[in-house]
Formats: sequence, C-alpha cells, structure tokens
Amino acid sequence: MNDKSATNTAEVPGRNSSNPISKHTPPNHQWLRIVESFVLAGLLAVFVGRSILPAWRTLNSEFPNYYLAAALYHRRIPLDRIYEWTWFQRQNDHLQVRDGLVSFAPNPPTLILSLVPFTTLQAIDAKRLWLVLNLVVLVLCLWILRRVTSLNWRRLSLIALLCVLPLRVDFLFGRHYVLILMLICGAYYASWLDRQRTAGVVLAAAAAMKLFPGLFLILFVWKRNWRAVIGLAAGVTAITILSIFMFGVEVHRVFMNEVLPQVSRGDWLGPYVLSQNSFITLWSRAFLIEPELNPSPLLNSPAMFTIAQAITMTVLVFSFLRLDRADRTPRSTALQWAAFIPLLLLLSTTTGTDYACLLIFSAIVGFDVLLATGDKSKALIFLLLYVAACTPLPGRISNWFPLSRLFATTGLYVLLLRTAGVGRKIFPRRRWWLAASLVSVAVVAIYNLRTVRNREEDFSRRLPTPPSGYRAANPVPVAGGAVFTVMQLRKYQPVLLKEAIFHDIPMSGDVLSVAGAESTPLLYSELTGQRSFIVRLPIDRLGSAPEILAEGQDPALSNNGEWLAFIREEQGRSTVWLLATNSKDGPVMVLPSDYHPIDVSVTSGGDVITAAGRVSDPHLFLIKHSTGEVAALHEFPHPARYPSVSPNGKRLAYSRRDYGSWHLVVRELATGYDEQLTHASCNAMSSAWENDQTLLYATDCGRGVGLSAIARVGLPR
Repeated sequence: MNDKSATNTAEVPGRNSSNPISKHTPPNHQWLRIVESFVLAGLLAVFVGRSILPAWRTLNSEFPNYYLAAALYHRRIPLDRIYEWTWFQRQNDHLQVRDGLVSFAPNPPTLILSLVPFTTLQAIDAKRLWLVLNLVVLVLCLWILRRVTSLNWRRLSLIALLCVLPLRVDFLFGRHYVLILMLICGAYYASWLDRQRTAGVVLAAAAAMKLFPGLFLILFVWKRNWRAVIGLAAGVTAITILSIFMFGVEVHRVFMNEVLPQVSRGDWLGPYVLSQNSFITLWSRAFLIEPELNPSPLLNSPAMFTIAQAITMTVLVFSFLRLDRADRTPRSTALQWAAFIPLLLLLSTTTGTDYACLLIFSAIVGFDVLLATGDKSKALIFLLLYVAACTPLPGRISNWFPLSRLFATTGLYVLLLRTAGVGRKIFPRRRWWLAASLVSVAVVAIYNLRTVRNREEDFSRRLPTPPSGYRAANPVPVAGGAVFTVMQLRKYQPVLLKEAIFHDIPMSGDVLSVAGAESTPLLYSELTGQRSFIVRLPIDRLGSAPEILAEGQDPALSNNGEWLAFIREEQGRSTVWLLATNSKDGPVMVLPSDYHPIDVSVTSGGDVITAAGRVSDPHLFLIKHSTGEVAALHEFPHPARYPSVSPNGKRLAYSRRDYGSWHLVVRELATGYDEQLTHASCNAMSSAWENDQTLLYATDCGRGVGLSAIARVGLPR
C-alpha cells in the first residue's frame, strides 16, 4: 500500500472529511429517526436481557476454558498438556473452576496472555469483570468507527446491535471476538492515520488470540504495504517470545506439532453440522461419509471434497486479489478492509457463531461507503444481508435454511467486491492469472487429498457408540465385554458394552480413565473431584460403592489382574506407582518425577512400560520390577505414547506421531518388527489388548479432533 494515501486529511474517509465517501448526510426525515430510535431501544433491551444478564449470572463455557489455563499458570503448573481433553478436565475438577466440561483446544497458547491478569479473582468474578471490559471495548469500537465514517452514534449503535446472535454468544460465553473486533477497528484507524506499522502490530495482538487475523498479511503483501508487514511480523514475534517466556517452550511445540496440523485441515467440532456455516462443513456434509455422524452424504467421494474445497478457497482469495491494487483512494481502501473480514470468515477452517461479531466492522464501513455512492437500494440490500448473517432464526426455519448465514456472509463479500471493482482497470495478463488460479486449485487439492486419504480405514472396525455421548475413549477389556469412558453432557462416565447393550456405571464424579482385564471381575477407575483417586468395584455389581485404593490417575492393569500401575501428579509433576492387587501392602513409587511420565502399562510380571519425557516428544521406558532399573527403549521410534503389552508379553502396541497425527503401531518384541495399523490423518490412541490377536483403541477419524469412538482391530498371527 502507498502510505501517502492516508496522509492528506482531505482524502481520507471521516465525518470531518471532504472526501466523496463522506459527502452524504442522513435523510432528514423525523419518522426515520423515530423508527431507528425505537428499533435501537428494542435491540438494546434484547442485548441486555438475553446476553448481559444471563452471562452475569452463569459461568458457562468458553470463559472457564481460558480462565483455567491462566489459573494453572498462576499456580505454576506446567501447561504442556492443556490440549489433552482428560488432563485439562482433571485440572478443572481439582481447582473447581466450573461444574461441567472444559477444553482448551484449538486455541493458541498466546491466548492465555489475555486472561492472566484475571486469575487473582474467582472465576465468576473474573467473568463479570471480563463482561464489563467487553462492554467498554464494544463502545470503543463504535467510537473508532465514528472517527472514520460519517455515521452518527444512533446508526452506529443500531448496526452493531443488529449483530444479535453473534454478540449474544460472545457475551454469554465470555469469548474474545468483540476484543478482536476492537483490534481490527484500531488497526484500520491506525492505517487511516498512516500509522502502518502500528496497524500491523495491533493485528498481531488479534492473531495472538485467534490465528485467522494473521491472514491480513495477504492484504498487506498484495497492497505492498511493507510497513504494515513489518509491524505484523514484529508484533507476532514479540508476543510469541513473551508467551514462550511465560508459559515455556513445550506447550508451543505441542501446539505447532499436533494442534495446528489438525486445525488446518478443518476436522474440528461438528464437521458435518451445516449450522456451523462454513464451506468446509458444507463440502464435508456433501462428500464425506461417517457411519454415525454423516451416514448418507450426497456423494461419498473424498476426491470431490478436495476439489470442491480447493476451488472454493481459490475463488474466494483470487476474487479479492483481482481488485486493482493500484487504486489507493480512501473509498477503495475502506471497501478492501470491509471485504477482507467476510473473506477471513469464509476461509476459516474452524467456525463459530460469534465469529460474525467481526462483521460489525464490515457492516458499518461498507454501509457508509454505499450510502456515499448514492445507491440506497444497494445499501439496503447490504444491510439485509448483514442482518441475515447475524440474526437468530426460529428452529423450524433454521432447519429449512441451515446455510442461511453462510450464504448471507458470501453475499456480503460479493457485494463489497462488486462495489470495490466498479471502474477498476481490467487486470492485465489474464492468461497468467488463470494459470495461477489453476496452480492454486491443484496445490490445495493435493494437500486436502492427503488429509482425507485412508479416512474410512477404521469405519468397519467401529464398536457401537453410546447415544448420549460425545466422546468415547480409554477402552479396556473386562469379563464378558468392554468398558470405556464417555464424555456426556456435563461429565465423564464409564460405560460397559456387553453383548451390544450399554450399561451405565454410575459414579459421583468424573471418571476420566479406567483399567481392566478379561481375567478379573474387577474394574479399576480414576474418580476425580478436588483430588483424583484410584477406585475399584465388581463388574457384576455396577451400582455398588467403589473401594478407594490410592490417590492417583490413569490406572493400567496387567493382563493377569495382579498388578496395577498408575500415575500420581502433584503441582504438575508426575510419578509412577505400582500396586500388587492381591496384597495388603500399599503402592510403591517406581519412577520419580525427573522422568516426567505421561502414560503407563504393566506386564503380568510387574514390569512397567511408560511414555515419559517432553510432551512434544515422549520416549518409551522400561522399569524392571525385580531390580527397579529404568531403561530407555531406544529401539522404539518417537514421539511415542499409549504403550500396551499383549497378554502373552510378545507384542507391544503404542501410538506414534507422524505429521501431526497419532498412528497405532504394534511391535514384535522378539524381532523388532513394526506393523502400522492406522494411516489416516487422524488420531488412534489408548490401545488395550482384548486377547493376543485383538486390540481395542480410540479413533477420531471423521468425527472431529479428539471426539473419538472405539474400534476393534484383529492382527495376523
């Protein structure tokens, strides 16, 4: 961008400007002002009654997720495992942040910086302060937009509060999108004042909370606004260094190695729910099968999914880049910024209703420009599309038009592009432009094809999934069936699957992990509240009170039922303990916290195999029961986790991370031969042997990252 475009105050849009953008005055109709005032009063009442007051009284997700991560840092507990569902839930139960489920993924570690100052307060008080600050931030957004547009306060407030549903969700759940909106407004204002480096730095702060504002780099590079590029890069670097200094390197490695590759492929929460309003969800619903979540797609064709997604992304981006970058007028700059926001939302691989809070910026800036052109019909259509993108629909209408908000957002984008393209020069060398588009489609399609390859590999292996659960994990065999943990609406509970019938195992707190074997009628569980305990109860008396054995978590039972290994964690430092189930002696620590153990398995002879070390790169270790010797299993590739020894002791199953996904591998201990059993870009974890030839494991292929189901796979002899 030519930085001189904003230096002349007579050429920048604003209420005191002589620029044609602002040469319009609101219609001088008393009735219109009265109608606008009445509508504004009604929207304000709805906002207070449906958003502010419920948010003030309740501590519901997402705010507790962010607060919990910051609270762990405040208590000097390492954040290396915050992306693991059960570990994070365990910390929530210990600290009693909220009564319900929590999860931090897929947020970047830098997001925690915004909540660290709030950890001196109780969670509900912290949320209330957050709400007050967000109200101030929303008013600040309007003040900034008042400076750069010709709209009065009444119309600014009216347009902002027309964003009914996104604002309700953002305030009710205590999220960050109003704050990100303010940063985008601030960046635009800084650019308006020719403070291009400042604009880049401000957008870096927005990208630290949610990654997609970092895509403003596309706009800056295309406009050759190198000062803004430098500011964005410098801001991202400074914030990352601060985050690493505060939270440590390891959590950032985990985010880069595991979370970011998963998020980039868009396989997140609700991958087939059309109300998510994203193109990746639309194409997943149309072309990707999943036995339970999407059993009847329009056409089961991963190739069609990859092509459709590649064409969509290319068309969206290249249609923006077709705008004349040499046009540096204030009108053009305003339209480009306004159009870039819906582009960000349409490109995003993870979506949420409150993402559309950012459309407030586009609506105000775009409406101001459209009024200045004198085309009131186009301005009205634009406003109606904005309302359609942000207004809640009744249930039945929402079922009829599940993609209404996606199409409305796309309509906003197209209308802004058409307005910005009026009178522009025809783009030169169109053949080169077409060639670049085709190359883009090919590159994106090849990447997407890699992410969906082998995705149906374990569909035929799936066990039935409990109808009331979102996530099934940690399967173990027991006499006559299998037990696994299920994430239900408000808690984790164990379930017994026996002869294709589910039996709930009621317990008072969260049951985050279980251990069992076919040779024993007992089930061992981790029961979590303010502390975590290992408990056991008979399988044939599921309603009986469990017996508490020891304080600990993540139990593992030997195949003969004689040895129980588990982890005990204090202030984020873990140790491994071993208990003889048929002895009255207490558990014995077999591995100190210096090794940083993560997962354990135990053989029928009492030897313990553990995954330990850095969470981003764990290795396998063997702890000999007879001597207490600890030996690193260097012959095993790493990163490796979730070890499980076969009943005959001849094989070891474990998960190995490759290209961001955990794959199930079985090794013949005598020969060192590895057989990889899963190959898709998804996770296969927590394996357990039913017998010497059969494994149970948790897989999230096609379901959304971490929202796993249970599968069974047989091995050749």
